[in-house]
Amino acid sequence: MKDIMDYLKKNLGLDEGGQREEQETIIVPEHSFYEIILMKINNLDDFVDALRQIEEEKTPIIMDLSNFEKNVPEDFSVAGEKLKAFRDNTGGEAILLCKNGKNVIIVTPPERKLIRK
Repeated sequence: MKDIMDYLKKNLGLDEGGQREEQETIIVPEHSFYEIILMKINNLDDFVDALRQIEEEKTPIIMDLSNFEKNVPEDFSVAGEKLKAFRDNTGGEAILLCKNGKNVIIVTPPERKLIRK
């Protein structure tokens, strides 16, 4: 019986004191982490600032445009034109995430690609 216990201790990595040997494990992710910001857009200035931040900081932003669409509908169409120009000029991407009473989009810089499945 002692032989079996010694065999199990040896295979489980237990030393003679019953303590398990600690080994340092380093996990390296395949991709670097980056932030995704969630913003509630209330007017055209907020929208333009968000696009500028995407371009300068290379950070994707999820934009909740529902208040913007309800409160300032005349500027909402201008924002659509600015978004189209942003996509054409920078190569960034935009996808509508939700439209059930809320307009929520994600806009990314050209360095971050969105995969559609």
